[in-house]
Amino acid sequence: MEATNSHKGRMIAKNTLMLYVRMIFLFLVGFYTSRVVLDSLGENDYGIYGVVGGVVAMFSIISGALNSAVTRFLTFEMGKGEKADLNKVYSTSVLIQFALAFVIVVICEPVGIWFVKNEMTIAPDRIPAALWVLQFSLLSFVVNLMSVPQMASITAHEKMSAYAYIGILDGLLRLGVAFMIIRAPFDRLVYYAMLMAGVVLIVRIPYGIYCRIHFAECRYRFVFDRPLVKEMFSFAGWNFIGVTSGV
Repeated sequence: MEATNSHKGRMIAKNTLMLYVRMIFLFLVGFYTSRVVLDSLGENDYGIYGVVGGVVAMFSIISGALNSAVTRFLTFEMGKGEKADLNKVYSTSVLIQFALAFVIVVICEPVGIWFVKNEMTIAPDRIPAALWVLQFSLLSFVVNLMSVPQMASITAHEKMSAYAYIGILDGLLRLGVAFMIIRAPFDRLVYYAMLMAGVVLIVRIPYGIYCRIHFAECRYRFVFDRPLVKEMFSFAGWNFIGVTSGV
């Protein structure tokens, strides 16, 4: 019993340390890259990216709420020790993410284009670039949403070192983007949005590989368990209300 408690204590300390390293590293990278990006894009294009990308980023509260819900259900099934049920939760969460991504894209695509063209105060010659930012931002959101089951699996298994290392990779890639846009081969705003979407796609790969190698339940199979879907949506819905209130 004492050895088990000691092991848990070391795991908590290690996870906490790795999360602090990740947070500090990303803070320093963000602090530096924001200045470089602002200098490269200029205040107008930087503002366009912030506003257009920010509208899509607001939907990240959905992925945050779903992440908590999937983590909770995975952790519960891990405690029961039923591997089949664990895979059912994972597969159901993948199906939910796919359905939500489809619905959000169908809604945001026409509404976003209308909003950029009619409601935003943008110079006419920058509207095409802003529309490209919208497309790449939607792509980034969909990829992040589809990563929720993998991120939740890592959290449920308390493998925070993997989460930290992938976060550091994300920071390094964003740092590289900041330097790459200085010599953009075409419109810097479009180039920056494209590169940032590329970062999201690249970071998604190690999440999938790590989970597939280390967690047996991370093998998708088509499952539609109506009571489970309803329960997961209910739990995520209450989280969504809390996160939205905070925003």
